[in-house]
Formats: sequence, structure tokens, C-alpha cells
Amino acid sequence: MIVENDYLEDIQRIWKENNSGYISYESNQLAITDKNMHQLVWREDETTMAYVILYLGRDFCEKDEFPNKIVNMPEKVLYIWEIVTDKKYSGRGIANKLMEYITNKYSDFTMYSCIDLTNIASLKLHEKNGFEKLYEFEKMENNINKFHAMMVRNAK
Repeated sequence: MIVENDYLEDIQRIWKENNSGYISYESNQLAITDKNMHQLVWREDETTMAYVILYLGRDFCEKDEFPNKIVNMPEKVLYIWEIVTDKKYSGRGIANKLMEYITNKYSDFTMYSCIDLTNIASLKLHEKNGFEKLYEFEKMENNINKFHAMMVRNAK
């Protein structure tokens, strides 16, 4: 079951226990405290198993400190800030169910997501749900150059 804008402590716990270095502490804290972020959690048997954070602002590249190479930014945009499944529940299709929920509910929005190119599972999840690479870029994080892809799914 998907619950919106609740169980913030569970989001922090899942991030802390399952962080593979793709999402910084500061980014996760912003996702929880910023009133413009929408949090969705997947719950079964009173247990939060996964979450996704959505941002519905056109300034997402600047907010997440990524280069903005998007030409003619649409009016209705949704940015997937984070999507994380607790490793205890991975392989059950939960992240895909969250993506299906998002793509159905916000089908008239152009959706963006920035993915670390070493995060193969996330790249596959996005591609499975109609996202395509828009552009790639390099960003210094913790004194390491990391390569990312800005993914896009056009509005229906």
C-alpha cells in the first residue's frame, strides 16, 4: 500500500540502513524537511519497505546542484529526488510498483531523474518505466568524479 507524506522516520531509517553512497545525507535531509518535496512510502503488514521522494519544481537541477542542459523546460515537471528499497525487501518489485504509481498519477507531467551511472538497478528501473537518457555529466562528490545521467520520461 502506498502512503503519501507520512512515515518520515522510516524514510530516514531506510536511507541510513541501505545507503550505497548514491544519496548524500544532506540530500536525504532536504527530501524530508523541504515542504516542496512529496514523500511516498510502500507499506505492507505495518512495515515501510521502500520510499520515493518527488519534487514538483522546475528548479530541480539547481536545487540538486546538477548542470541544467534541458532546453524548453516544460511547465509541468516532476523530479524523482530519491527512490530506495530496503535491502531486506529487494527483488519483490516494490520500486517498480512505486514507479507505476508515479507514472500513472502524474502522467501529464514530464518526469526527470538523475542517476549515478554505476547504479545499474536504478537505470534499469527507470528505462523499464519509459525513461530515456537526456544527457550525461560529471560531478565531483567527496573528491571523486562521478558520472550521472539525466533521465526523462515525457508527458503522455
